Amino acid sequence: MFKSLAIAICVLFIANTCFAQTAGNTSDPKIPYGNGIANLKDTGLGPLKVSFDFNNIFEKDLKSDSSVTKAEIDGQEYLVRIGYNIADRFEPYARFGVVNLKTKWDTSGNSINVRSDQGFGAGLGMKVLVFDIPAQRLRLSLDGQYFYANPDIKTARVNGISSNISATEFKVSQWQIAGILSMEFIMGGDKDNPATPYSILPYVGLAYADSSTKVKFKSGSTPYDIGSAKNDNNILFITGCDITSPENISINVEGRFIGETAGGGGCTLKF
Repeated sequence: MFKSLAIAICVLFIANTCFAQTAGNTSDPKIPYGNGIANLKDTGLGPLKVSFDFNNIFEKDLKSDSSVTKAEIDGQEYLVRIGYNIADRFEPYARFGVVNLKTKWDTSGNSINVRSDQGFGAGLGMKVLVFDIPAQRLRLSLDGQYFYANPDIKTARVNGISSNISATEFKVSQWQIAGILSMEFIMGGDKDNPATPYSILPYVGLAYADSSTKVKFKSGSTPYDIGSAKNDNNILFITGCDITSPENISINVEGRFIGETAGGGGCTLKF
């Protein structure tokens, strides 16, 4: 138990210092392995998986029309995810929580910086276990998801000067589909009973992702508008790790690179 906890803390520390964000938590529908804290499977209501996600987007470059340059977005998401496990192979889920976002861009010789209010975000997704090779404990999963947030604007600066603003809008929608390849390493317990071992599941993946960021406001009578900004690069490289703690809990850390620099972690409980 203490060995597993120490490893979990070390992985979380390393990931939070060099990684960042999440298509995992968990990397496939099989985990955690137990029958559920409340054993909802026997009641016909489950099993349900409840996850707590933290995502930190350190930097994501955006592209818009020719009048907008150097567009970027960053921020944090604090989300709850509820998934329904079907035969350890399919897992539809819903996500909701709060977001804090910042964006900036240059236009017509002006530098614009906008910070959102803390706003509500929600989305839907599906995870599918495509294949499982038990002898090698190798698995390939697909994850597709859509997320939308409309937090509005808290503050805006034009050339570093705070502005009294009106006619504000801050909307972000994003979607992605990812392939995730994982391999499980058993740490102890009865290896013939998948609910008992502590295990580490490192994974890697590739995703195709895009987004639409719409931010605009008026400072006095002058309008400023990022347009409908998209991802500058649609390819994401994903790396992460799930750590199972028998029998109904797993811990996750994940990083995303190339199309954005992002990362985070979370915890999943099975009911």
